Amino acid sequence: MFQILLVTVFYLLTINCISAGPKSIPLDNLYDKSSIIPVEFQKKDYGTFYYWYLKKYKKKPKIVYKLKAKMVSHIPKRDLKKFQQELGRTRYKTQNHAPFRYYDKSYKSRFLKGYEELEDVFSGYKDYKLNEMYLKGVAEEFPELVSYFTLGKTHGGRDIPAIRISVNNLDESKASILFNCAHHANELVGTEHCYDIIYTLLNESEKFTKVLENVNVWVVPIVNPDGSYLFWYKSTIMGRKNGFLFPEQNPDYYGRGVDLNRNYPFKWNSGHPTASSAKREHPFYRGVSPGSEPETQAMMGLVENERFVMSMSFHTFATRVLFPYTIEDTTNPQPDFAKELTERIVKYAVSYSPTRKYEAVKNIYPVDGTDQDYFYFKYGTLALLTESSHKNIPYENVHFILDGFRPSWKKFLSEYINGYKLILNIIDEEDNPVTAKVSIEEYVYSEGEEFTNNPLSGYFHRLFPDDSEYTLKIIAPEYKTEVLKFRPYKDFKVTTVVLKK
Repeated sequence: MFQILLVTVFYLLTINCISAGPKSIPLDNLYDKSSIIPVEFQKKDYGTFYYWYLKKYKKKPKIVYKLKAKMVSHIPKRDLKKFQQELGRTRYKTQNHAPFRYYDKSYKSRFLKGYEELEDVFSGYKDYKLNEMYLKGVAEEFPELVSYFTLGKTHGGRDIPAIRISVNNLDESKASILFNCAHHANELVGTEHCYDIIYTLLNESEKFTKVLENVNVWVVPIVNPDGSYLFWYKSTIMGRKNGFLFPEQNPDYYGRGVDLNRNYPFKWNSGHPTASSAKREHPFYRGVSPGSEPETQAMMGLVENERFVMSMSFHTFATRVLFPYTIEDTTNPQPDFAKELTERIVKYAVSYSPTRKYEAVKNIYPVDGTDQDYFYFKYGTLALLTESSHKNIPYENVHFILDGFRPSWKKFLSEYINGYKLILNIIDEEDNPVTAKVSIEEYVYSEGEEFTNNPLSGYFHRLFPDDSEYTLKIIAPEYKTEVLKFRPYKDFKVTTVVLKK
């Protein structure tokens, strides 16, 4: 009773601390309601701009971005008309959809500083370069907990970096859980959620001992580095899609690229008229074929190797948590544990949206070819998708958004740690892993789902809604079929099944 009271008090204190912030935060993106506008000009024209600015504002202009021959500074929007009249539009260009880099005054100093300590990851928004720098930085600072990986390369030749946070990395019985962000790289707050997970697990590692000892936590903060480049260095109307370019397209064409979260193989091009598009310029362009994109292939390869028991993808900004299947006319398995799980964790989220509270839903609008549905269909991963409450707001308000959702992703991790689970190892009589089809007879599947254990290790992980008795059927070519009754358990014991020929 005393333990229950302590847990209740802690939960109430957590919610009260979160609610001590503002009741809501405006949804306006930094660049949409900014009081400044970027001005781009050639380096040779800096002198004229300098003296105009000095005379007008009694101070020197700040250069926020500089290349070999080009410079960018800011002027107040209220003075735009006068500026254009006095200095002209030809030499001094202003853009309504300027690259995000033009708005980020702190970027240069943050990039030059590099990674020095964990707190640096909350110094501002991250492009693909800062992301790679920070992930390598945490791997160097916490070598006993963090391993750095490159999952693949993009069309633009950029690495797709990831980290694994864990101890006892050689223990093959450990389950893996995935957090990924920025399939759509123009959704900056999404990436911040991934960094909130990284920061919290490392800064408070002693509180997550059970997680780190029993789970490999994988984090991919920017799945779409080419999209990050386009958003930060080309235009804020780009970046949702990746860097794919047809031969006849201009590299600066706003409609270039593939929507990675319409490119996964499960029900790719489902036939629903608005779920995805065959039009190249469309925001939902699904690509030339299922899984055609290197970023999609990199994630598919990671999931194939790790067989994640759970995953969470972050997007913005509908203030929803989606459970699979999200695709129209697709039947969920029964019992629908993914839905039940989502409904539980969403109760812990606090929204700072002025219009919405977090809700658990199947989808927001028609989709197909999504990562979470592919993971769920192919591997049975309890794959959720979080639509955060805000998109690209001023960075000083981002910590409120992260504070609000942190209890939910913590609850998500605790569901595996404290939930009813099966850790199954399938081997032959010589202790070698055997690849086998694993089915649970009490589950009803309607989409042709079939699951196998990990062929590299022989392990198979599952979470269950309760400790009811289930029937496990294991089928492998050239081996006798095994059927056994079992009850899921809350500890981390391994059930070993030896297949015989």
